[in-house]
Amino acid sequence: MLDKRTLKYVHSLELRKFRSEYRTFLAEGSKLVGDIIGVFSCRYLFATSDWLAEHAEIHAERIMEVSKEELRRLSLLKTPKDVVAVFYLPDYAITEIDAAAQLVLAVDGIQDPGNLGAMVRLADWFGIEHLVCSLDTVDIFNPKAVQATMGALARVQVHYASLPDWLSQLPPTPVFGTFLNGENIYQSSLSSFGV
Repeated sequence: MLDKRTLKYVHSLELRKFRSEYRTFLAEGSKLVGDIIGVFSCRYLFATSDWLAEHAEIHAERIMEVSKEELRRLSLLKTPKDVVAVFYLPDYAITEIDAAAQLVLAVDGIQDPGNLGAMVRLADWFGIEHLVCSLDTVDIFNPKAVQATMGALARVQVHYASLPDWLSQLPPTPVFGTFLNGENIYQSSLSSFGV
């Protein structure tokens, strides 16, 4: 049975300060949980008996069978799914990125969680394994952002840094920027030297 303390803990993960304090984040839905459970360590998994029967191979520190009503109370979504999970935040090192050898996407000042989730999906679509966000970009582990990644978070590492500082520390690397008032990329010739 779901207790008030656990319910309060799960709901607290809607706020960044508690995600940082507990070093955990929330994911909901069978596809999303299924995509990321092999990549991130799962602390809690709350699911219906039917879902658990279909996913007997799932591992978590603590698995709780809950009713549809309990899931509704746990969920931050308007339409609750069959599973809610709490995962540990990853420890990615931005120093492990080799920007000279691989394509890296950097984004600046994205405030909408859904937009950031879409950027992670786009990076995944193009095989980009690292996304570097400016320090004022929304937290990728915001529940809305996690949901918007549709599981791409399992394949794209998201880092936060001061973009000018990070870019200035790179070895000679082609850098391209996109701007609303820039040239049309389809009418431009991209050199190997960047800008």
